[in-house]
Amino acid sequence: MIAVSTVRRRTVALVAVCVVLLVVGTAIALVAGPAAGQNNQGEPNLDVYLPDNEVAPGTETTFDVRVQNDAHVRVGTGTQTLTTARAVSVEITDEGPFDVRTGRSPIGQIPDGDVRDASFGVTVPEGIEPGTYEIDVRVRYSVTNRETASGDQRLTRSTRETFEVTVTDDAIFAVGNVTTDVQPGTTGEAEIELENVGSATAYATTATITGGGGVTIDDGSAEEFLGDFEPGTSRTVAVDAAVAESVVGGDKPIEAVFEYRDENGIERSEPRTATGSLSPVGAQSFSITSLDDTLSVGYDGRITGEIRNDGPTGISDGVLTIEPRSDSLIVEEGRVALPELSAGETAEFEFPTEVSGQSDPGPRQVRFTVEYANDGRTTATVGPVSERVVVDPQREAFTIGGDDVQVRQGSTAELSLSITNERPETLRNINAKLYADSPLSTSSDEAFVNELAPGETAEIRFDITADGSAMAKTHRVELDFQYDTERGETVLSRTYQHQIEIGERVDDGDDGPPLLLVGAALAAIAVIAAGLWWRRRG
Repeated sequence: MIAVSTVRRRTVALVAVCVVLLVVGTAIALVAGPAAGQNNQGEPNLDVYLPDNEVAPGTETTFDVRVQNDAHVRVGTGTQTLTTARAVSVEITDEGPFDVRTGRSPIGQIPDGDVRDASFGVTVPEGIEPGTYEIDVRVRYSVTNRETASGDQRLTRSTRETFEVTVTDDAIFAVGNVTTDVQPGTTGEAEIELENVGSATAYATTATITGGGGVTIDDGSAEEFLGDFEPGTSRTVAVDAAVAESVVGGDKPIEAVFEYRDENGIERSEPRTATGSLSPVGAQSFSITSLDDTLSVGYDGRITGEIRNDGPTGISDGVLTIEPRSDSLIVEEGRVALPELSAGETAEFEFPTEVSGQSDPGPRQVRFTVEYANDGRTTATVGPVSERVVVDPQREAFTIGGDDVQVRQGSTAELSLSITNERPETLRNINAKLYADSPLSTSSDEAFVNELAPGETAEIRFDITADGSAMAKTHRVELDFQYDTERGETVLSRTYQHQIEIGERVDDGDDGPPLLLVGAALAAIAVIAAGLWWRRRG
């Protein structure tokens, strides 16, 4: 029993080894080629298909050409070398009315029973009529069609196929006119015309609109519901468009992506895209004209002028700002609101400005900038524009005129002076105060002038008295002025001086009768006395 079992096990093992050797030998023969004296014949057989052959007008799509290898063995064993198509490439040689953007497409080896795809980017014209069109495809590949012990035979094959492509009756979309008055750096409304230029109605249509090239639509994108969109009709939608301040002139791209359902209520699997352009209005510009100033060292003055809107559009919600480029100029309020300005219109402006008393006279640079919003969400800035103003040397508020006054010892005289406003603004409530020191005095030391326009002169009067013991020589009185400026500030001027001449006393008879009268009286007395003497004698 033990011997029989051993024999059986050895027999089974021997059979197993033979089977393994047979399988391995067959595999080696398939891969390595025929044995001595063996002849294998056959080659790959490629079938070409265009499974998806429907396209829509005005779309970008792909033609996926499918290549399948169904190899044919005529003689002998079908080895891998014999049944594999190598260096396979596909080319559309006649694209018909379509624009094929892909050239010859290599897809490599195709073993027996395998399938490979070659994809071609295609643009379908918008204006193409629905119907059936043809394209031609050529497939090139290399084969080994014969294997012998002495060598293989290698050949190059090609096959041509013509496929029908159906252009469906479909909706086609386009972006028509785009109108806007939005300028670089601003936000405003843009009206966009969307059109169905196809031959079918798009149902439950929505359009998602985006911008590019510095144009932003509704903070990124705007989705508009268009409903049932019949062929040959258009819809105009209003969106919020923002144009970056850095944008220069020219058309900027916008894109609309359409999603819709067909007449059977089936949603189209691929959205349709249409492009258009938005042309921002040219950048706004302004100019400063009639610039003038009344600036002098140590005084308040004004910077005035006109701003002109050079277009191309009108503005609203505008503000003019001024920025001195010198610390010696202090502008109290550097922003002035502007009225609505149509293109070509001007507006006056005025900036009250203080000049430091420690500064030097001479030219200064100031910069003007315009901000405006035109009722939009963003504010555009134009400028800055540099201009020059001139600071004059320090000058007095008044000049004092009038003849020198002489007052005699112990007498009173009238002091009449003229004052002229040298400031470039009207001064009001001018109070003049006279100061006189011994031996001069005054009983009326104040004078008042209601107002003086620039360059205007007024006369003021005071009484001046000289002591009787005053030395006859030139003395001085002082006066200053307190006044209000146009901005309501009360200012005290510097102290002015004016000369007063004290003359010697003149005898006016206050110390006795005149000598002539005394002489005449004495003569009369003498005549009377002589007459009496004569009468007594006679």
